[in-house]
Amino acid sequence: MQKVGIRLLTVVGILIVSLQSVSGQEAAKLGSWYVYNGFINFSPKLELFLESQLRTWEPITNIQTLFFRPYLSYNFTPDFQVGLGQEYHMSWTYAENRDDKVKTEEYRITLQVMLFQKVDRVSIQHRFRYEFRFLDEAGNQRTRYRIQLGIPITDKNMGKGVVFATVGNEIMVDTQKELALSQIRSYAMLGYQFSKTTHFQFGYMYISRPSADGLHRLQFFLTQRFATYD
Repeated sequence: MQKVGIRLLTVVGILIVSLQSVSGQEAAKLGSWYVYNGFINFSPKLELFLESQLRTWEPITNIQTLFFRPYLSYNFTPDFQVGLGQEYHMSWTYAENRDDKVKTEEYRITLQVMLFQKVDRVSIQHRFRYEFRFLDEAGNQRTRYRIQLGIPITDKNMGKGVVFATVGNEIMVDTQKELALSQIRSYAMLGYQFSKTTHFQFGYMYISRPSADGLHRLQFFLTQRFATYD
């Protein structure tokens, strides 16, 4: 029990330090992401992933992005998955030297490969994405790699009533019209497993952008997983 408490305090401490780094920043740089992830397994091999996100420039207010994306994935093995996704985005950004916001629309076709590992109690995900992006009819392409660790804190394994931590890092590189770093996302979250199918997470993300100021984001995730077979 003492070891569990130490782990929990350590993760909470990391989150507090991360959030404290936001203090002193301009209010417009602290925003939020509200995310719903739904997984529907039609068989051990076939999975439908439904994701929707609302992103804001400030916590709760001032919408930045609203989007929806379904992924149809096939599990070749329990540790290797390939997916195809379709995405539609609506975004609002500030125009240069203007007070009002400019709306843009984006459609994406995304290829995805995921690899899964387990080291002791830590679950590791490697996610590779290649995106064909059509922003206001202008074509662009981007590749992404994310590594994410899931760590149960109050038990050795995930299950109902377990508190857990999620940490990760993702790098994005534009591949067209030229090869250039787009952004890097680093995040840490705490989560609670309400039931076999549902868990909630909250935490902090820092987005580093080479061509603009970094962004600080609070994150709130609701995730559900369902199976349509016995």
